[in-house]
Amino acid sequence: MRLRPHQQEALAAIRAAAGEGRPRMTVVAASGSGKTLIAQRACAELAPQGATLVLVPTKALVVQSARKWREAGYGGLLIGVCSLSQDGSGLSRGELAMTNDPATVAAWVAGEPGPVVVVATYSSQHHLTAAHSIGLAPWDLLIADEAHRTCAAFGEGWGTVHDDTLIPAATRLYMTATPRIWAARADTSLLDTEDRPPLATMEHEEIFGPTVYRLGLAEAIERGIVADYQVVVVVVDDHDQDLLSILNDPHPAGSAHHDGLRNAAVQVAVVRAVHEHKLRRVLAFHNRVEAATGFARTLPQTAAKVHDPLRRDHLWSHAVYGEQDDTVTQSLLAAFDDPGHDVAVLSNARILNEGIDLPDLDAVVFAAPRYSTIDAVQSVARGLRQSPEAGKRTTLLIPVYLPGTGDGADILGSSDFAALIAILQALRSHDESFMDRVTLPPPTRHNTVITRDLLYSEPERAAQLARILGLKVLVPAAGTWTEGLRSATSYHRSFSHLNVPLDYTDEDGFGLGRWAAGQRLHHLLGALPAERRTVLEHLGMSWTLPTQLQGMLDHARLFARTHGHLSVPTTTVVGGYALGKWLGGCRTRAGVGSLDIEVQSALDRIDRWWNPPWPPAWQANYALAKACYPAGARSGTWPRVHVRSTTVPPSTGWRRRRGSSSV
Repeated sequence: MRLRPHQQEALAAIRAAAGEGRPRMTVVAASGSGKTLIAQRACAELAPQGATLVLVPTKALVVQSARKWREAGYGGLLIGVCSLSQDGSGLSRGELAMTNDPATVAAWVAGEPGPVVVVATYSSQHHLTAAHSIGLAPWDLLIADEAHRTCAAFGEGWGTVHDDTLIPAATRLYMTATPRIWAARADTSLLDTEDRPPLATMEHEEIFGPTVYRLGLAEAIERGIVADYQVVVVVVDDHDQDLLSILNDPHPAGSAHHDGLRNAAVQVAVVRAVHEHKLRRVLAFHNRVEAATGFARTLPQTAAKVHDPLRRDHLWSHAVYGEQDDTVTQSLLAAFDDPGHDVAVLSNARILNEGIDLPDLDAVVFAAPRYSTIDAVQSVARGLRQSPEAGKRTTLLIPVYLPGTGDGADILGSSDFAALIAILQALRSHDESFMDRVTLPPPTRHNTVITRDLLYSEPERAAQLARILGLKVLVPAAGTWTEGLRSATSYHRSFSHLNVPLDYTDEDGFGLGRWAAGQRLHHLLGALPAERRTVLEHLGMSWTLPTQLQGMLDHARLFARTHGHLSVPTTTVVGGYALGKWLGGCRTRAGVGSLDIEVQSALDRIDRWWNPPWPPAWQANYALAKACYPAGARSGTWPRVHVRSTTVPPSTGWRRRRGSSSV
């Protein structure tokens, strides 16, 4: 199996550290980046004919690791040490020989002339220490996978792995995606977190050695190694009509109502997100087995009761959990991957947090509060695995239920939002660019999913969230100040303002929309120099993001002043605004009586003939003819007219068809 560039980089760093004689080292690489293959190749280089011990958190990972080592080309003896029987592993003895007897482990390792790899759970380390006490030789290489889980008392429990007197090894390689580095939170007032200062944190080099290679989540996304993601918050309150239809069910014992208001609200949020984002494979995380099984059981009922277009009559929904029989779990995981399902939702309780690969996920749902930073990030990672260069984008869905009559504008100050803040703090710890990926509800009571980048399109909310999380927001670069000012000046010269659409690009290819949004966010964060603020205000910068309607009306006024009418072709785009298409839609709505009265009045004030009873093209020609035929001019005298940069002859044919030389 061929190594990808980042895996080659990691292996080179491991090789260099081992060459320097370092007995301990750490590799940090984002989940889904292929740490198992890195570990297998490190073993091939550092212990090609020796004994290697691989420690993992769960029995499922013992089996999965064995499969991956075989897929990577390892042909030597593989021994599994945990409570799984040979039959329970689902593998033959030739693929993975299972035992938890210390004497057997010692005998098998000692009797193997070639390379031998033992894969064991951290909970089974006592079998290994017993084997060492009866003569098992030191390991040539010890690989501690998901090493953040070993931050416990040195030499006790899972922390046994650190003690060279209990489990001796020539070289220790610690591997993790989420290094547990304890630091005080920016603001803990909203949280009842499970995170506590561990006794052996990963910044202690005497335990974990130096970090010889680091691939952060943001870099892994940028390089296409793992999937990009967006964080979507769906808010449901007591006035949501779909929620009311569930709660008013005449048979509540068989509905989501039986499991409580919040459960029903979260289910409505999930169904809505499935529709809005066209999700097909969704993994939901719960804190309790009862919550996971109840959610899975009642979700299809909720999906069948909501209104169109959200309604789903056929939705696959099941749950997996730690105490479940392994064969049942594996069967459900296989069914979850079945492409025949239109929509499949798999609920789980503390079983799929780390290590298990589910490559076809579209979304991860936090169906219950998850206060552990490590748990949150590991859960997120389940949705970010992808095939090389697949270009996948995963949705991280955080449903929020606001009971009672709380004002959506105060949503971030609500105690019900504490779970969201905890999750975002976790992402903040492990992805320095996560603010680019967060989308939050607008300050209204309407249940809406916002799909635009928060940093640019919701700068006020970005700044508010930054203050709550104690963030130092680094606004993504969108061009230099000189480039931006040059483009902004040109835009202002043409349109007399700086209400630039987010995706607007000028004639030179400069992204003025994002540059202007970045300046707006700098101002909100108090980071824009006074002299720059003054210059931008002189150019008409509004520090509050204008609405789409305001922008359209501004450009409609400018167009009418320039051309004398609003008979705009539907293909007309002015300053990045699709003015022609918007006016066409307004005419259609006005024709059926559905146009907002305020919009109609505003357009009437700009041009009373903006929606004439005759074709708009006739009105445009009339306005042009009127402009070209000044008062007092002799009949038949038609000057040539210059419209912007194109010289066109006046509509003499149109005048003749009207049967008059008078306009």
